Amino acid sequence: MTQENLQQALVDFVYHENLLLDEQRYPEWYELFAEDGVYWVPLHEQQTEKELHASIALEDRMLLKLRIDRMQHAHAHSLHPRVRGLHVVQQPRVLPDMANGLAAVSCQLMYIERQADKQVLLGASVRYGLRRVEGALRIVEKRIVLLGCDSYLPAIQLFI
Repeated sequence: MTQENLQQALVDFVYHENLLLDEQRYPEWYELFAEDGVYWVPLHEQQTEKELHASIALEDRMLLKLRIDRMQHAHAHSLHPRVRGLHVVQQPRVLPDMANGLAAVSCQLMYIERQADKQVLLGASVRYGLRRVEGALRIVEKRIVLLGCDSYLPAIQLFI
């Protein structure tokens, strides 16, 4: 694969990942994570250590699976009426700091979540650590730094 093809595949991956979330295709989204993949929303913008500080969310594959199962359960009352999310993604950038077989991609996004007459709008910077597993790109880390992450945040029902 050429460098140009790799960069396009990385950009396409980010758009596809966000589309799966918008369409609530959570089992497919879950499969995008590597076995050691982590979904991380730090509590502070400059936070670099996941385990040493509290986070808004820090979920490995096991926790992601539990959360997806709960969200799809008929008795997930907090999701009634139906909750919908929308990601508006700025052009992803492939970062030059590839190391240990990981590719780094970042983007800015606006996340809108709506339930009944309540709407939440959040801005975020997202950084992906991706690697190839059996020929397919997989998420090793998705780090979402919310604009205003260190201040009051409303309840977020879905995945950013």
